[in-house]
Amino acid sequence: MDETSVRALLETAIGDEPPIGPVARSSLRAGIRLRRRARIRRAAGGAAVVIVFAVVIPAAIGTLANTPASRHHATRPPGPWVPPNGTAYVMNSGGGTVTPIDLATSTAGKPIIVSGEPVAMTIAPDRKTAYVASSATNSGPEPTSAQAVQPIDLTTNTAGKPIDLQSPADAIVVSPDGKTAYIINGFPSRTLTRVDLATNTPGKPITLSGAPETITMAADGTAYVTIQTATAYDFMPIDLATGKLGKPLKLSGQPGAIAISPDGSTAYAASQSSSTVITVTPINLTASTAGKPINLGGKPEPTNYYGEPLAIAITPDGKTAYLANGASSTVTPINLATNTPGKPINLGGKPGADAIAISPDGTTAYVANQPSSTVTPIDLAAGTPEKPIKIGHGWDSGFEAIVIAP
Repeated sequence: MDETSVRALLETAIGDEPPIGPVARSSLRAGIRLRRRARIRRAAGGAAVVIVFAVVIPAAIGTLANTPASRHHATRPPGPWVPPNGTAYVMNSGGGTVTPIDLATSTAGKPIIVSGEPVAMTIAPDRKTAYVASSATNSGPEPTSAQAVQPIDLTTNTAGKPIDLQSPADAIVVSPDGKTAYIINGFPSRTLTRVDLATNTPGKPITLSGAPETITMAADGTAYVTIQTATAYDFMPIDLATGKLGKPLKLSGQPGAIAISPDGSTAYAASQSSSTVITVTPINLTASTAGKPINLGGKPEPTNYYGEPLAIAITPDGKTAYLANGASSTVTPINLATNTPGKPINLGGKPGADAIAISPDGTTAYVANQPSSTVTPIDLAAGTPEKPIKIGHGWDSGFEAIVIAP
């Protein structure tokens, strides 16, 4: 049964009943994502692990003390936390929107409507434009379908004309010079598409030798992808001109999210390495070697938890990584000098912890929470959550990305 048929069947079944409709729609979106990943798994030879999306993965709780060394990167004057300046943008996959948040006042603005179901978002180096990659159909009040990249002018908070990709997107990055966007699709096309951002025109898709899961880019413009094979997941560089993949490096588990240190020397791959273990693996990008995985222990949620479990962000000074744990509603600091996890920061209740971004001044993390339709600021110097910022509402929330512009 194709996606359109499944959607029609479920929408017919739920009818107009308010109490049941929101739950069914959320389940439908989760099912669509899982089906998309299940197709990738079958195409790659029936790997034993379950495929999940790249931003939300249930993670476990760290066990070591949150020592001052694990959070000494945050610099601010003594006293109460003061929100930084700037604007955060939260991508809502279910509602088909991107919501701006004024960080100085902790208030959400009017949502920006985008085409299709947005699945990934990135921001240009000049911080003036965001690019949203969409796939399939969103389930917002006015559903739209698209397989496109759409620019958002961050000076006016207006969406531009969608750039047709002719195939669904899975992830997007922009080159350090801001001239080119690169979009990957795992299944069915297994492609890399370049988009000229001066003219907003896509090039001919390049077929890859495997189904890509994630793509990330270092400050020098070197890009890396993770590829699912029949038995494992490989991390490797990719030639963005030809699509040729470099030497593969085996990961210990399914990659949920990858972040690269500001100096470009190390990548950190957050993975679900088994049904009960979450790890972050440091990867020396110069030597192309993997270090000992950092074990965060614990038991994640089942794989049908609204999408996936992990998001990771690194402070601007490169000293600390923060792992957002969607299932446990916590954010765990990791001291990158010693590769040891600190005490998890509990967000309270069940907000979510589905995506994370850190302010340019390194003082505050912002965590997007799907179940509660909120964004929680975290004072990184104190290691404490602040009052959540309410955005969105109910069933249409699917916060899979957050970016910050100064």
